[in-house]
Amino acid sequence: MKKIPFTILLALVATQAFAQGDKAADPDKYTNVSVNTARAPWAYITTSTGFNNNTGILGFSIDVPIGRKLSIEAGPGMGTWNYKAYAGIRYYLKPHQRGFAFGTGLTYCTGLRNDEHDLKTIYGYSEQIEYDKNPQTNILFAAYKYWNLGRRYNRIYMELGWSVPLTGGSKISQLSGAPMSSSQRNGIESSAPGGLIVAMGFSFGMH
Repeated sequence: MKKIPFTILLALVATQAFAQGDKAADPDKYTNVSVNTARAPWAYITTSTGFNNNTGILGFSIDVPIGRKLSIEAGPGMGTWNYKAYAGIRYYLKPHQRGFAFGTGLTYCTGLRNDEHDLKTIYGYSEQIEYDKNPQTNILFAAYKYWNLGRRYNRIYMELGWSVPLTGGSKISQLSGAPMSSSQRNGIESSAPGGLIVAMGFSFGMH
């Protein structure tokens, strides 16, 4: 699990290096950061992945501009806590959804009922234990950086932020078997949404 943020960070560095190289080869391609309003996409279809990503390990979303520097976004995905849904708003420092942006939003993970695994108990032996992963709601705060991709107003981006749990109580509820050990419980709960966000994605303009 600890390798995921490092892998994504490495991919983002490689993407940035590629963009810089491409810019040197074709400077005109990146000169116009603002989008011509007459040809600007009415929405973006985004696919993304990452650690604590807004739409999970793999998901997609629809990003709809509601002004020169604002957009709203929502979409579903799949993550370590089963299905995930996201809705948020983003403010861009440059017009037409380019450059740096800051955003906030809410995520909801459905959790998983009646999950069963062989787990270590407080008595030192392992047995099959049934438990629920309880639904989780989080609020996130993030910074984004967008780059143009090609000449049809497609984009690539990276995201860095923090996800804060809003749901109280235990993240898991044991249903059967001897009580699981604290290390086993902590291991399961560590995969719940929350904490550092490191993600990247691609946005395809809809005309």
